Amino acid sequence: MSRCLSLLVLAAALGCAERSAVDAAPAEAPLALGAGVERLDLRIPCGDTRCAAWLYRPAAPGPAPAVVMGHGFSGTRDIGLAPTAEHFAAAGLAALVFDYRGFGASGGAERQLVDPWRQLEDWHAMLAGLRARGDVDPARLALWGSSLGGGHALIVAAQDAGVRAVVAQVPLVDSRVEGEATFYGVRWAARLLLSAWRDLGRSWRGASPYEIPAIARRGDFGMIVDDAAYAAFERLVAPDSRYRNAVAARSVLTFDEYNPALQGEAVAAPLLLIASREDRFAPFAAVEAFAATHPNARLETVSGDHFDVYSPPVQGRAAELAAEFLGEQLAP
Repeated sequence: MSRCLSLLVLAAALGCAERSAVDAAPAEAPLALGAGVERLDLRIPCGDTRCAAWLYRPAAPGPAPAVVMGHGFSGTRDIGLAPTAEHFAAAGLAALVFDYRGFGASGGAERQLVDPWRQLEDWHAMLAGLRARGDVDPARLALWGSSLGGGHALIVAAQDAGVRAVVAQVPLVDSRVEGEATFYGVRWAARLLLSAWRDLGRSWRGASPYEIPAIARRGDFGMIVDDAAYAAFERLVAPDSRYRNAVAARSVLTFDEYNPALQGEAVAAPLLLIASREDRFAPFAAVEAFAATHPNARLETVSGDHFDVYSPPVQGRAAELAAEFLGEQLAP
């Protein structure tokens, strides 16, 4: 999108009526899991509110190496990430899984708004939260991101020299290529823009967001329109999940100039890219091209489509690859 459009969006944001603050949901009691792993429910300052995060703490004594884990577009900590976090903790790595501002159990007055720049701030806030803990080794921190979160992880690592390693799983690496992969025609694009401007108008008046589905069935309308993707996410959402299949329509206007291939180009930490040649939403060619220009990167392949990585058997294979890589890079 043009810089002019960005200025219009910024002007709308600055002119919005003041919204009531929304704090994070109350924290839950610690939960004991298998193999001596304990899950703590934390509230970590992020922006003007608090982000909800689960810290999966390994059984091993002493300050542990730790990895910050972030989801993709509109995802929350309680869908698809817990098995990988538990796998890391069982391997001796503390794993922090968090909700972005405005999503899940996190605070934030603007609900369901996907703003990549604000989400990058949340990643940095999670790193700061880990560095302040006595049970985490601040010299051994890593990032793990999936889908859009994989792109975020590349950018954050390029900005924070203290990050020791990065895992980007089915990452959205190059916005120029991925926009073509999720284009559903001129009528869909026109409706998407009209919905975004409608949402901006509501934001200007201080009204609640105009929401559209993040993932919709074929024949319906949403950011992603795909039967297989819809079914995959339906299987992941438990009855007690805080995930909502909805995003503020103006989210589509927040990605101007966002591109991990550019902002994450300077990432110097050891990098593991986990991707699938069959991925229809995060094109393998973009991941392969990024790996080819970064000698610090290792590319591993898994099978299946984009959302298959959150369910067995692909999830287990991806978790094994990531745990082995992180164990090597975060060794004392």
